Amino acid sequence: MRMSKTTPVRQETAELAEITELSADDLALWSAVIVIIGDLFALFALLKARTEKDSSD
Repeated sequence: MRMSKTTPVRQETAELAEITELSADDLALWSAVIVIIGDLFALFALLKARTEKDSSD
């Protein structure tokens, strides 16, 4: 019978790395969220610029 070279601590660390590792789908989802937030900031900036332009006339 051969003993495994992985200690319980190493095995636990490897399991944690698997849990915390981001998949391609996770990264795509986070990218989409960031893009939407950026688009919302751009929209709000355009709306504010338009209202400032209208109020200055």
